[in-house]
Amino acid sequence: MIDVKATARSHSMMRPGAAQSSSVNPRELLSAGPVQDVGTQGLQATRGIPARGFSPVDAFESGVINRRQPTAAPMLGNPADSITFAPRGAPMQLEELAPAPEASGSGVPSANDKRPAGDKRSAAQIVNDTPVLKSLGRQKDIKFEQLCKQTGIDPKLDLKDSKQNPDAVYRLAKVLEFIDSAKASTGEDRSKKVKEGQGDGNIEGITKSGDARHGTEAGMVKDFAEKGYSFLGEHQLPTTKDTHVKADGSNKDNFQWAAGEAGKALWFLPAVSNVLTGVGNSEGGFKGVVEGAATGYFNTLKGAAEGVIGSITKGRANPASMLFGGAMGALGSTEAAPQPVKDIANLF
Repeated sequence: MIDVKATARSHSMMRPGAAQSSSVNPRELLSAGPVQDVGTQGLQATRGIPARGFSPVDAFESGVINRRQPTAAPMLGNPADSITFAPRGAPMQLEELAPAPEASGSGVPSANDKRPAGDKRSAAQIVNDTPVLKSLGRQKDIKFEQLCKQTGIDPKLDLKDSKQNPDAVYRLAKVLEFIDSAKASTGEDRSKKVKEGQGDGNIEGITKSGDARHGTEAGMVKDFAEKGYSFLGEHQLPTTKDTHVKADGSNKDNFQWAAGEAGKALWFLPAVSNVLTGVGNSEGGFKGVVEGAATGYFNTLKGAAEGVIGSITKGRANPASMLFGGAMGALGSTEAAPQPVKDIANLF
């Protein structure tokens, strides 16, 4: 017959103290068996007692032990003997999938812009390093004094004056570079004006009388001078109905404008229309006019040739069908023709 009192005294003598309990290695719990019958296996039973602040669930979470915080500070025992855990952190997989912080700044100039850290250039050096600022004119619609007011430049001093605020000159340079490298009003790249994100250093769109046409770079400079930084939103030229403004935002002279308008009116004569339209969209000058006319003529021939080939491949290899196919191909490639007309012509 088992002596209950003796067994209780034996179990009490073998029970570990608080310091011993808190220093139990959690990993040993994995190998510990179930609690045995009190009395005969009293010593083994003490191995199944978890450390203070540690749950059996923790023992089965692989890789989590070193990251868990204790649920409560040890109340008894030597602090040096207590279990120390690293701060809780997200599993490695979640940390790797966490989104990277977004880059600050949108690239749009602001009134708070200053020279970057380490940039010690003077106002004169900034002007010399910025072609679009160095070549900026003083036409009436450029509104130079208002540009100075918007950016903090002293208009009474020359831009290269040693007393000029370099950060203010830097701000004006950033605004002009932003405008000079803008996309077309349609959102397309202006490949002839902008290379690798850099403009050609020339603010275009000023007429001979000093007016800035809307929809051009000069028009954007004028709007910025009048409205300030709130105007600089989309990095593209504004849309315009001004027929003197080309798609790339540059200005047509009167000869180019007249040629382009004639090309629109004569859209039913593909060769004539394309030549005139090419002249109207050219860069201007004698060389530009010749190149524009040649481009228009080549597009007409190309369209006509494609129309002739199309009539042959469709089984209509006779002179009349080939002539009709060539005419439809040329009409379909006429830039100034109405879009519905071009769509119908391209069906043949």
